[in-house]
Amino acid sequence: MIRIEIIANNTVEEDIQEALNKIEPGFYYTRFNNVHGRGSSSPRMGDAVWPEENFVYVIYTDNEKAKLFIEAIRQIKMKFTQEGIKVYAIPFEDSVEL
Repeated sequence: MIRIEIIANNTVEEDIQEALNKIEPGFYYTRFNNVHGRGSSSPRMGDAVWPEENFVYVIYTDNEKAKLFIEAIRQIKMKFTQEGIKVYAIPFEDSVEL
């Protein structure tokens, strides 16, 4: 299993949703709204100086689907080269039963 974290500008969310739904219709995810920070592109602070904001998707999926998701995001990044889009893939063993 893989935990995928997608951090991207709000302007590309619809493209990401569409691409991931083509791979797995109704895929499960957690979305973090109003994400502020700074990476290799300009800051995203949601204020008057740096008005843009990001979002984060956290997705748990199998290794094969993770590869497909990552490739889909890579294609979106190639289309929107100026937008901040990052993907992190983190292996994990299993969820904890509570």
